[in-house]
Amino acid sequence: IKDKQIFGNMTDDGTPLPAGFVTSLWNESWTSGATLPFGERAGSNAISNVPGIILTDEGASDPLSADSDMDGMPDGWEVWFARWDTFDSQWMLNPMNASDRFNDPDGDGMTNWEEYNSISANLSETDANQTSPQWFPFKSGNQIILQPWAQGVGTSSFGAFMSSEQYNLSGPTCDPNNGDSDGDGLLDGIELLFTEWNLSFLNWTLNPLVAGDGGADGDQDALTDLQELNLTYENPLNGGLAPPDAPKMWEEALVLESANFSERIEDMLEGRSGRAFIALQQHWNWEVTGIAQPFFSTLIGITDPTNNDTDDDGMIDGYEYWFTEWDLDGNRWSMNPLTITDVFADSDDDSYDCNQDGQISPDERYTNLREYEARVYGKESMRYSFPPGFGIVDYGEDAINAYMDEQGLSWGDARAQLVQTFAAKDVTSANRLNRINSAYADNFNLSLIGISDPTHPDSDSDGIPDGWEFCYGTYQTVFPVDDWRWATNPVNPLDVDYDPDIDGWFDRTSGDRVATQGEWSAHAFTPGGIGDQISAGNSPLFFTNWMEYDNGTRPDLNDTDGDAITYTHVSDPSDDNITLSYARDWALLDGREVFKYGTNALDNDTDWDMLPDWYEHKMGWNESNDNWSSEAQVETVWEEYMVMGSIVMRPLHDGGNGLLERPLMNWTWYTFNATDPADAMEDPDLDGDWDCTNAGCTYTPYNNFQEFYGITNASLVSPTLVRSTPIPIAGTSPPINVVVSEWWELRETLLGLNQPNSYLVNYMRMYRTNSTDELYALVINDMDPDYMTIDNGNDIYIVRGDWTDEYGRMFGDQYHFPNTGIGENVWGWWRIDMDGDQIADGTDPLNWDSDGDWLNDWFEIENDMLDNIRGNGPSPLRWDDRKTNIG
Repeated sequence: IKDKQIFGNMTDDGTPLPAGFVTSLWNESWTSGATLPFGERAGSNAISNVPGIILTDEGASDPLSADSDMDGMPDGWEVWFARWDTFDSQWMLNPMNASDRFNDPDGDGMTNWEEYNSISANLSETDANQTSPQWFPFKSGNQIILQPWAQGVGTSSFGAFMSSEQYNLSGPTCDPNNGDSDGDGLLDGIELLFTEWNLSFLNWTLNPLVAGDGGADGDQDALTDLQELNLTYENPLNGGLAPPDAPKMWEEALVLESANFSERIEDMLEGRSGRAFIALQQHWNWEVTGIAQPFFSTLIGITDPTNNDTDDDGMIDGYEYWFTEWDLDGNRWSMNPLTITDVFADSDDDSYDCNQDGQISPDERYTNLREYEARVYGKESMRYSFPPGFGIVDYGEDAINAYMDEQGLSWGDARAQLVQTFAAKDVTSANRLNRINSAYADNFNLSLIGISDPTHPDSDSDGIPDGWEFCYGTYQTVFPVDDWRWATNPVNPLDVDYDPDIDGWFDRTSGDRVATQGEWSAHAFTPGGIGDQISAGNSPLFFTNWMEYDNGTRPDLNDTDGDAITYTHVSDPSDDNITLSYARDWALLDGREVFKYGTNALDNDTDWDMLPDWYEHKMGWNESNDNWSSEAQVETVWEEYMVMGSIVMRPLHDGGNGLLERPLMNWTWYTFNATDPADAMEDPDLDGDWDCTNAGCTYTPYNNFQEFYGITNASLVSPTLVRSTPIPIAGTSPPINVVVSEWWELRETLLGLNQPNSYLVNYMRMYRTNSTDELYALVINDMDPDYMTIDNGNDIYIVRGDWTDEYGRMFGDQYHFPNTGIGENVWGWWRIDMDGDQIADGTDPLNWDSDGDWLNDWFEIENDMLDNIRGNGPSPLRWDDRKTNIG
């Protein structure tokens, strides 16, 4: 071969071989393509390797050496597979030139050395201790050397696993002229680059000499190696619909983030322990020229079968593969394992406005990523909140625990039920499960069990959207199961019966009436059907997750609308002025509002009468009758008097004994019904005003609405008028006028609650700030029998804003102004303050004279406002010396 080409039984010049010798070590292509014999391209090393060779024999191979050029490939193998490269005018394999050892003539990413040394070690003609893939060419600078693969724990070469059929096809090695030696659709170099040793089956997961491999899933991402390595040429075969011209996933990823795309590929190749020098060289060439060489063009669009999250976006490749859909609106794949731009997508649009502020913020979105994290953390943002010793309990594990504890299933049956729940949603889910498990039956269980379905808004088919359950999920003890659970779990259908915020009706008795069940909308109530009603009984009524969702309330708040703010006060039986306890009564928990009172748990003013539910409940609920009405002797009897020749009406009684006594009181029914706005206009204590200046006398009511706000302005006597009247915000100069629609807006406006000088204008403030402050509460039980006679010695104090109550007192005795900033209370505060904010809750609608000074409430407010300045005249909440106020 030093100066001739051999064609079977003759040389290229027609000379027959000696003794009729015939060889098969030639190829038909040589006759028309090859122009030089092997020896004329002999390398200097190959020549020097033949000891004692004479000058005229240089270029001849060594008949005593299987590998003349010492390149790790035997001479005969190189001759057999040698082909002439017309473009470069040289042999692709040459038994006399070692420079071909690390070339890749078939462009499959596998060097000639690796192609030969895939041979079974016991058949090797060069070095049985250096076979592929245990050894690989490593490029260091401009030098390429052989290196052992530290991670290649398998001791057998690829060829050790080849079948007889494969042997007949390619011989004992890979074919350096065939990019796919085993004909399985995967380039030899791809299989070499991404193979791993399977410790279970003791073979290589990918083998260029074993057809039909690639069915393993070494990185446990729910995709077989074959599926991952085919993504360059085909989109996911997951049953989803996509237009025929939809881009391949890598094409889309390249457009969406070209820089990251290239960097991701480079990182993937550099993670091959130095075994990817051909791929890296082609990657560099692609970056420079934009032209992808054959090997690189194959791997450009694959996902990494040795890395379960190729794009490092927190979602395993198989999850993105199996659940991606073509997004018609976005004109892109909803999920793509080759780009991180999809992490904020929400394919099934099941996100929920958790805090109900009218917009879904990023932390509220139940994205595809978070649906995947369901099987990892449950709720990723709460991964550090589990009790000590629990570890992380993901949604899937939690659902299994629920099935076991609440339905008595075994662990295996509970796990199977979790999978069945996933599949039973619809035909699409069942088909998807079958496709996922087509590779092997446990595929879903191994890599995807516990996810919530990113393509379906209700993964567990419990009627509650996944996003809602994600919103309010916390890991806690839940009732009625009284065990640790995710309070709301998108893959646990049993959670519909949990009551995590314990806001049901638990003190129900058989004598209690359950409110009519129905729906509130725009302050109007529509009763539900017979099936919606709840029968009487004494068992607790849990306000479950399903009920919370159905009513629009929050399962993480026992009082969604914030109206369970009133307190229960307990006095010392021996002294009513001594407080033993003062605690929130939680009367208007969500479940109690719905079950017991029939109010709207989403609205703290159910009937929109500008009297908050908590106020109407405190004033009006009759526990004995389970309704909102009671009878009391509170109706003032006004009597007619003659003053300076004119008739006047006064809340005084002439008993005929020379005394002007307090007025007589009639019995009357009063109502404060949080579900009916009519009571806002009622005036049960008749403490308004009589006008007798015209013929006859006309009564002006001081109704319940006015009492709550302490106002007599004729333009503000009803919620309807208020909502159409600009009102100046107290404490603003020049005045800022606003139009309000809710009770709390009106209260803030009238009292200047959000103003820096609020303490100067808040006429419901109870505590005294200094010795000149007259805007404080002073309620007295004036024991004087006669209006005209004042005896302060017999007064009984009810509320004193200039004293500090013993309950909560931080220092000193009661005779100092209360420091409410550190928690001190006005003396007797609880008598006129329902919610403990040290601000009186209006004048008393059941007492014509709230402060006990013999002057009816309307009169004091009206006289105080003669100069349009509130607080510099008589006050209905501060006892006034009636000598200065005799009408």
